[in-house]
Formats: sequence, C-alpha cells, structure tokens
Amino acid sequence: MKILETERLFLRTFQEEDVESLIAINEDPKVMQFFPSIPTREETIAFIDRIISHQEEKNFSLYAAEIKKTGEMIGFVGLFTATFEAHFTPAIEIGWRISSKHWNQGYATEAAKAVLDYAFKTLGLDEIVSFTSTLNKPSIRVMRKIGLHTNSEDDFDNPKVPSGSPLVGHVLYRLKRSEYFLLQY
Repeated sequence: MKILETERLFLRTFQEEDVESLIAINEDPKVMQFFPSIPTREETIAFIDRIISHQEEKNFSLYAAEIKKTGEMIGFVGLFTATFEAHFTPAIEIGWRISSKHWNQGYATEAAKAVLDYAFKTLGLDEIVSFTSTLNKPSIRVMRKIGLHTNSEDDFDNPKVPSGSPLVGHVLYRLKRSEYFLLQY
C-alpha cells in the first residue's frame, strides 16, 4: 500500500517481493559500515516482520522506497519507535537505509522530508528524533538537511552497540512539531 509520494519515489508498506532486495541491501558492507554487524538473512526477514507489525500497531513504520520510473525498491525511509534504554526514549525515530548504488542522489533527503511532513501534519506527532554513530557523516548530513538539530549534551553511547566498538558513540538529532512549521526548505 502506497503511503507517501515524492517527486521521484513512492514510499509504501513492505511486500513479500521486497525481501530479497532488502537482504541484498543489508548484506552490502558499504551500507552497513556504521552498524556493528551485517544482519543475516533470517535477521532481515525478522526485521521486515517487525516493520509490518509496527505499521499495524502504530499506523506508521519504515516504508519501502521505490523509484517511480523503474519500480525498483532501493531501501527504506520512515518512522519507528526507539525503545532501548537511553535518556530520550521512548521516542519516535526517523531513519533510512538506501542501497549504495543510489547514494548521493538525494533520495534519503527527499523521502525523509516527506516523512517529516507526514509525521507532523498527518500523524500530529510532537517530536521526531534521529541518531547514528558519530562516524556516520552521510547520515548526519541528511539529518541537518531535513532540519533536525543536535545538542552535544544529548550524545550517548548506544546500548545496542558493543562497548569498546568505535561505533558506540552516537549523536542525537531532534525536531519538535512547533519547530517544523518554522522550517523553510
């Protein structure tokens, strides 16, 4: 089911035919370089099941990003509930994962702007957060481009990343609903 549409993308619920594409994206070491490990096939299938359940329970989730012109599923962008233990959780997180062959084409930013609009205007959410390893400069750039901001006091060690890993340090970006309506893209 299509949820959102941008100039170049459909953002829609995941379908059975998306499984192999997401497995391939998740197996790409470039895509997963800022994650502690590459998910197995079974872990990716379980992840898709969680995405679908989240949509059914919350009426929002991570959405398959499909190029309009080709029908190719290139990753996901959307909202998910962050529930691990941290000073800002539980919180609604905006996140994305795009196949490496589609990087630097503006897809993540384009889709994330549409998701923010949906989060604040349609869902009426009060705040959206996003976080990543402090080393993940490309994702941090997207966070800034879509209007999220950070405060160094919010930086945290992600409990889902093994301590001692260079990826444990995370930066938190956020945007309140009231701030969103002041943005000029």
